[in-house]
Order: sequence, then structure tokens, then C-alpha cells
Amino acid sequence: MIKRLFMAVLLAGLSLAAFAVGETRYISVQSLAMKEKSSNTSKTVGTLSYGDEVTVAKVSGKWTQVSPKATPSVKGWVSSSALSKRKIVTGKSVKTDANEISLAGKGFTEGFENRDAASWDTDDPSVDSIESNSVSDEEMQAFIKEGKLREAE
Repeated sequence: MIKRLFMAVLLAGLSLAAFAVGETRYISVQSLAMKEKSSNTSKTVGTLSYGDEVTVAKVSGKWTQVSPKATPSVKGWVSSSALSKRKIVTGKSVKTDANEISLAGKGFTEGFENRDAASWDTDDPSVDSIESNSVSDEEMQAFIKEGKLREAE
């Protein structure tokens, strides 16, 4: 009985985590760098935006190789956690901020936002300052080399 339960839980977990090659997924984060290899320190080959539609080409651990529907000849690796099965509808006429996009990408509903949003301090200049910083691939590689660091698996 325990063996059956264990196998059922294991198979359910694997089926939820796996993406099938050729399936369509949607970007669930505001901005996402597509990497040449399945590594955060790999060269960036493109950038995807919230709601962009991609096709799954390959899956390797926590990484998924995708091709944007807009430019199918381009392939790059992204974190599987930034992909959603649900279609994300965006519109030019709708104005959203980074907080709203982040919440939507995590699956929070409008009811959740209305109930709890009053307690959130989302207008913090220090957070805005940190979010505006960026590091190039070259700067990251230099930092890793200088600090004699190795990439986490």
C-alpha cells in the first residue's frame, strides 16, 4: 500500500513539473533573459516579456529550451519556473505596474489583491532603485572569476 501511494505521489509530481516538447507556454515574469546554455551565467541570446508565447524545444532539470512564437528560429534556455501553461492576455490599452505583473504571474487573483493590497507598501524608492540596477553578462562573469566562485547546480 505504501509503495503504491509513494509511486502515485511521485508520478503526479513528475507530470506536474514536466513540459512536453512542442507545447506552448507563456512567460509569467516581467522580463526574462534567454540564455545560450542552461545556466544563469551563460550568454544572453534574447529577452522575453510578460505574456510572450513560446514553444518548448527541450527540458533539462530546472531549465527549458524555448523558441518565441514571434521568432521561431531563435532558441534559448529559461528557468522552467518562469513559464506558465495559462495564456496570459496583455493589452496595450491596459496600464499595469511591476507589482501588478508580478502578482499576476504568481497567480494571485483580483479578489486577493483587493483584500490585501491596502497593507502592502509598494511605493518604496529604495526598492525602485534596486530594481533599476542591472548587471551585464560580462560583469557577472568577471565577478564570478574574481571571487573564484562556481555556479550552483
